[in-house]
Amino acid sequence: MLNFPRPYPDELIYSVIARAGIHHGITSPKMLLDEVFDDRKIIATVDLPNHLANIARQYPETLGYSTESLAYQHTLFPVYAPFTTENRRLNCLNWMASSSQGAIHLALGVAASRIKQERCMCYCPECLDEQKKTYGEYYWARQWQLAGANCCIKHGKLHAAKSLRHEYHRHQFFPASPELCPAVKKQKGKEQDRKVAIQTGLLLSSLPAESASFEQWSHFYKRLALQAGCNRGQQIRYESIRERVCQYWTMGWLNAQGLHVSDDQSCWLRGIFRKHRKSFSYLEHIVALAPFLPDDWRITDAITQVKAIQPPMGQCEQLPPEGQAEAIQPKRREWHALVDKHGLKVARNGNGALYAWLYRHDQIWLLDINHQYRQKRPPAPQKIDWHRRDKSTVRELIIIRDKYELLLDSPRWSKSWYLSKLQKSAASIEKNPDKYPLVHQFLHRYCEQTTDYQIRRITRSLLSCQYPADRPERWQLLRMSGLSDERITPITNRFLQEVLKYHAGNTI
Repeated sequence: MLNFPRPYPDELIYSVIARAGIHHGITSPKMLLDEVFDDRKIIATVDLPNHLANIARQYPETLGYSTESLAYQHTLFPVYAPFTTENRRLNCLNWMASSSQGAIHLALGVAASRIKQERCMCYCPECLDEQKKTYGEYYWARQWQLAGANCCIKHGKLHAAKSLRHEYHRHQFFPASPELCPAVKKQKGKEQDRKVAIQTGLLLSSLPAESASFEQWSHFYKRLALQAGCNRGQQIRYESIRERVCQYWTMGWLNAQGLHVSDDQSCWLRGIFRKHRKSFSYLEHIVALAPFLPDDWRITDAITQVKAIQPPMGQCEQLPPEGQAEAIQPKRREWHALVDKHGLKVARNGNGALYAWLYRHDQIWLLDINHQYRQKRPPAPQKIDWHRRDKSTVRELIIIRDKYELLLDSPRWSKSWYLSKLQKSAASIEKNPDKYPLVHQFLHRYCEQTTDYQIRRITRSLLSCQYPADRPERWQLLRMSGLSDERITPITNRFLQEVLKYHAGNTI
């Protein structure tokens, strides 16, 4: 696409594409997708867009735009990257370069996060006025679209625009404009929102860097709790942590952000001070760290401290102390005799002290010997007669086919259409494809392809006309069939030409 607009500082890729449509006078969302991506199926994503490699190719190499630079400077990826594993961070960058089919939102925990995104796009009226004076147009800034940071550091409270983040027309990019972002009276933002906005601003301005491991985060939070005196020996006192966090942020604000703090074992605040087995969101880290650090703390400095922790707390080989080396062999022989005589489960239940001693001082040997004596469970008996279910499902599909075979006005007979007509749930067929060979053979043979469906629609339109008085032109047939020259397949186009040629030379 020629003259593709360069992104402004802190502008979202979503906003850049929307401005490209304005600059080139493109009013059709699908035509804009064709021009930018050469693909009409791209979804307009605000936070973590894909196909950044296509965007980077719009600019000359001298400008230095790459997938990584666009991801870190013009998407919300920098607020998620430091808190996931390094392998997952690299995978997400690869997905953003091409296509992820929603995998990036799942991998970073956005899809299932307890922190819900705002339904509408947000904006700061004063910042929009400054953009108009500086650049001559509006654009969507990244800082406005972060959950929890509902405040502009310079001007105050953010406001909801008249544009949904997930519109009904999900392929359309909406540019920032006075119609969507009306001028409103300036309001002071909440202090908690301002604190979050300061830290998220630091994350958004951070450079690409390797992510810390879960072991390093676990060690960092444990040391943080010990330094704050929220411990009983080596045990962390969750009650003291909860009291500090609730006093610093207030329960009302936490609940409004979806960060309810409770005494449950599954509470996110309890989990973040335990051993990390999953990543936590940027807002959870900010909320957990702020009460334990000075007022002028910076989350980027905290991330640097986490990555400096060496060695990580991962499992490693535990060598026996010199004073206990002589006691290792007798205890090994004793445990080996017990599991050989009674089996692993009985030996562990009746000799807990011996098991605990070996686990603490000779863990690798213990796990290895236990693995050798682990009993193999017999395979569970088959509860479902898959062959019978496969045949009954095929019979039902044949009845559906015969019922709709002569109905020209029925929807396309696709795989999903056939499965939706089944009386039972189609989820079993999707999850167990190898259990339904007859069903999949039926779907492969009788599912209607795009060309077949288009020919059927044209045939239906022809039959609705009365010849010779009513002889439609090509464009009329396409409109009656709901087709266009852009979407019609070559075989359908040839069929249409032959039909029109026949009717032009014959009178019915």
